[in-house]
Amino acid sequence: MADDNAGSSALAAEHTGHDKGRLNTWFLLCLFSTIALVAHETDDQNMKKSENVWILVCSSISIGFSALACLAHVGNTGLSSLFVGTIIEGIVALILVGMWAGALPLIMDPFNGLAQMYVGKNDADSNDYQAVVSNANLYFTSWGSSVCALIVLAMYIKERLGGGGMGMDYTSKWYLLMLASVIVVIESMRFEKQVCTLAGGTEDVTCTRNTFGLVTGIVGLVISFLIALFSSFGRDSALITTVAGFIMAVLYTICAGLVTFENGPATYVGNHYFSAWAGFFISFAVFGSVLKEFLGVGGGTEAAAGGAESSDQEMDRI
Repeated sequence: MADDNAGSSALAAEHTGHDKGRLNTWFLLCLFSTIALVAHETDDQNMKKSENVWILVCSSISIGFSALACLAHVGNTGLSSLFVGTIIEGIVALILVGMWAGALPLIMDPFNGLAQMYVGKNDADSNDYQAVVSNANLYFTSWGSSVCALIVLAMYIKERLGGGGMGMDYTSKWYLLMLASVIVVIESMRFEKQVCTLAGGTEDVTCTRNTFGLVTGIVGLVISFLIALFSSFGRDSALITTVAGFIMAVLYTICAGLVTFENGPATYVGNHYFSAWAGFFISFAVFGSVLKEFLGVGGGTEAAAGGAESSDQEMDRI
């Protein structure tokens, strides 16, 4: 009886922890969306009506849904039972991820001049442009909103699927690495199309470095998507994820060095710059997490609570 009560208490504590984590993320999403809306509406560069309407609608819906989610996660009310952990929360999170995925390309497109703009030289010999941040508040809060929406969705999927895996923090890191890889791919393709294809657009070494960044982003996208998916189902392997984490750490170390230093395509502060370094730091965070799990380091408390059964499950994953 005592064991049953202890198990029930543990499950209840775990569920409460997930709800608290989602509450904090929903609150940050509401805050970032509000600041993004204010930053956009007070910017004198937002001249294009179609983009303005989309960003206004996206940020307003994001504020409304995230505020509603915060209310649902506070206390035990009828709204809580209707929303928290149900299919409704998952649909709302998915909608917000989709809306911000649609809004970000408009906000970040340097040609629109909203959050970024092109700077560089244009003379008889070369045309060398790079995107730089022009509205920092809109830039950082729109990315913050997108990341928060993605994390909420990842938390919801993890809880609904009930996969054991290596923990929610571990899974979220792979989702974030996937997001960083997507941005690296997009920015590398944009640089290739808008600069490298022009006669005298930039030096050959810069385009070569950009190509390496593109390859790294594609590899990172595929690996992080597959492992995040298997982790959500609790089907991840400690050995495979350790090797994958090492590969990504090596690739993004080289990528950040080539892309952001000297003749790299992302020496200016912008999406390309931040995504390359985000991939670097997140890949090392992922590698550190999976390496500790593989070696069985840092799990003393959980191992004592789980006993031999936890050890058997760990060996199954290896």
